[in-house]
Amino acid sequence: MSKSIACALLLGCLLMQWRPVWGQDVLGDQNSEAADAAAADNAQMQGPSIPQLATRLSTGSPAIDGDLSDPFWQQLDEIAIEYELFPVRLRAAGVTTRVRIALTDTHFYAAFDAHDPDISALRSALRERDGLKSDDYVSLVLDPAGQGLRKYEFRVNPHGSQSDVLQDTVGDRYLYDWDTDWQAAAQITEQGYRVELAIPRQGAHLNPEDPDAPARLLVMLKRHYPRQIERTLGTAVELLLPDGAPLAELPAASARRLTLTPHYVYDLDEDRDIGGSFAQVEEQQRHAAGVYLDYQISAERRLLMTVNPNYAEVESDIARDSINNPFDPYEPEKRELFVDAREYFRTLNEVVYTRNIVEPDIGAAHFWSTPTTTSGLLGAMDSQTRVYMPDNLGSDVVTLVDNSQSFAFNYERQSDKRSFGVLGTLRTAQDYHNAVLSFNGTGNLGVDDKVRGQLLVSDTRYPQRFAEDLCDSAGCTELPPAPECELGDCATTPYVQRADFDDSLRGYNLQLRYNHDGPDSLYWARYYDVSPDFRADLGFIRRVDYRALNLAYGRKWYFQANKEDESQSRIRAYLIGGHMRSHSDNQPLETTFGIWGEFRGSYQTIARVGWQHRKRAVNRIDQSDLSAGDNAPRFDERYWQWFFQTSPFPAWTLHLDGRWGSVADPDNLVLGKMRELKPRLQYSTDRLDLMAELTQRHFETDGEQLYKESFASLTALYHADNGITHRLLWLRDLTKRDTDRWRGDELGRETSQTLEYTQIFSPYRHWQLMWGVRLVSDYESDIDERGLTERELYFKVQREITFFD
Repeated sequence: MSKSIACALLLGCLLMQWRPVWGQDVLGDQNSEAADAAAADNAQMQGPSIPQLATRLSTGSPAIDGDLSDPFWQQLDEIAIEYELFPVRLRAAGVTTRVRIALTDTHFYAAFDAHDPDISALRSALRERDGLKSDDYVSLVLDPAGQGLRKYEFRVNPHGSQSDVLQDTVGDRYLYDWDTDWQAAAQITEQGYRVELAIPRQGAHLNPEDPDAPARLLVMLKRHYPRQIERTLGTAVELLLPDGAPLAELPAASARRLTLTPHYVYDLDEDRDIGGSFAQVEEQQRHAAGVYLDYQISAERRLLMTVNPNYAEVESDIARDSINNPFDPYEPEKRELFVDAREYFRTLNEVVYTRNIVEPDIGAAHFWSTPTTTSGLLGAMDSQTRVYMPDNLGSDVVTLVDNSQSFAFNYERQSDKRSFGVLGTLRTAQDYHNAVLSFNGTGNLGVDDKVRGQLLVSDTRYPQRFAEDLCDSAGCTELPPAPECELGDCATTPYVQRADFDDSLRGYNLQLRYNHDGPDSLYWARYYDVSPDFRADLGFIRRVDYRALNLAYGRKWYFQANKEDESQSRIRAYLIGGHMRSHSDNQPLETTFGIWGEFRGSYQTIARVGWQHRKRAVNRIDQSDLSAGDNAPRFDERYWQWFFQTSPFPAWTLHLDGRWGSVADPDNLVLGKMRELKPRLQYSTDRLDLMAELTQRHFETDGEQLYKESFASLTALYHADNGITHRLLWLRDLTKRDTDRWRGDELGRETSQTLEYTQIFSPYRHWQLMWGVRLVSDYESDIDERGLTERELYFKVQREITFFD
């Protein structure tokens, strides 16, 4: 399936999440958004003792419509959300939120009554799934094992839009693309809003066959309350199960369920060279049909299978990366089977990165989960072979039209707030294999302190065609490289050398982390040791052949910035330092020092500013030599980097990110002045989302511009009253280079424009139809011509059929 169809299905680009540009996952800043969310959740485990609430198995079920007058709710006691968790821990909530919860033999139910003194200040609209991170919302967080290592969060905003999040302490991630089946509804009233949730017990792993299952269920109740100050409110209770019985002794839900989703796709996807003739894209079938099977064998076991899947590529408005970044960008997963698989294969290193499975003819997975134990099996037969070939200074991608097979398994056990896991992967094709075995563990040292570790070993054999695909010109593996094979004039690359097809490659990857994030301080220590021949070809491992140490220390202060603020603003300041050396020859690659300051508070403002000093190697002079030292000169980078977000009015959000200072360019081995600005403006109402975004990069050396990048996008999303969703997307990408000073033979100017319209609707229950059109126009300076290069018309229909429900 083409890029455009995925654009319409999931709009991940609307999620406001910032990650640092530099550091390549090793020497950079932490993920602030996830850290603050984790701090809020951890706060519920601190301070006043968690009350215990005796429960009985309720009978019947409420109508999920947002109306709390249903008799089902009247028999239940109310729980008040009493505390503010963020930005200030454990102060009075300030607004009233009352919750009722119930456990039946099939579902976990919750009803929220959220009062609001000024209903006009609500921040809410109809959203795509998982798109309500900045809205008002209430949420239910379930920790079936009571270990604090894996929690399932279910969020609903006042318009009834839903989001489900896997809080994964083991992998140190918040997984927003984790999804499960559950129901919710909401109503906005003159006094606030009301929400009802119905979560199947198996969807939150509340129906185990586990003799060690606890007799108590940890339940956290939260309310996100964004006004002048963004606040998270919450409380926690231990739900005592009937007669102290563990979950395993509760009546089992009738969890057997089979869902078949057949689909048909018509995709007229034609492209051409400028001035040539249009023809159907060779790898894209004009007509395609397939089926997706989801079989819930029991409350703990699930089988998934897809035949001739209609899988989509990455959205066209994601992963537009800078030419200054030598590492390939991360591509988010949106395909149903593989999104479900992420929960079962997450570790510190992303060893299972399912975007490497490009066009599977068939895929299957089996998952088994209890509160304290999970395991997963995954397999796919792919008509392509894609591999990330890592180096210590960058990465490149091998993409071959080879049939390949991918397999993965994982087992994880939790006990006493610790976890231990074993994971393995295997990829094979003709005369190629890569096998990985991993051992990982997590420990909770307290509410704010975590230790994590992972050790992986690998065995790999590459054929010559893998190296040939990485050559800058054909045949670079046939003859030895020239004695002085300089960057820009060399057919070989370091990635060709890393794909050593003469030998078997065996290596290891060790990662250790300690992290503290408390109300007044934060600090961390991280150690990495990755050998030159380590490979994880089913994963997203872009860097090998290095050792690194990363340290940070910071403090937090709270104050009242504005007399109208409902809570306190926060200032956070911290220092980051790190050093990296090559594993093979012990030469320095990167030394980093940074100082960061952050304000978070009034008018929904997040302002983060950092000054970075890096002495780092970005590329090699002799591309045929993998040594560092004099062959990989280091440059003194000194630059400012900032992130700014504010939302003084509920409908408007402004972002302004940027970078300014001395930065090295890897394609030309020069130090220059980088000016980068990334403004973004978003407007949201009940049914309309508009977003305008621009990225501008200018890079100068010797007072003249070496290159310029400009990425612009406009997105409009409208949810009509009749249930039809309309999406309009316009993109414009421009890259200009000074070819007189550029190493190699890149084009002086490249321009691409995309216009796309998609419509999605469900005329009947269980049916979904979608159609759209996409046009792409390009310009290339070598022929000095522009023209339409791609045109696409697509239509998709699918029908969900359920048995044993």
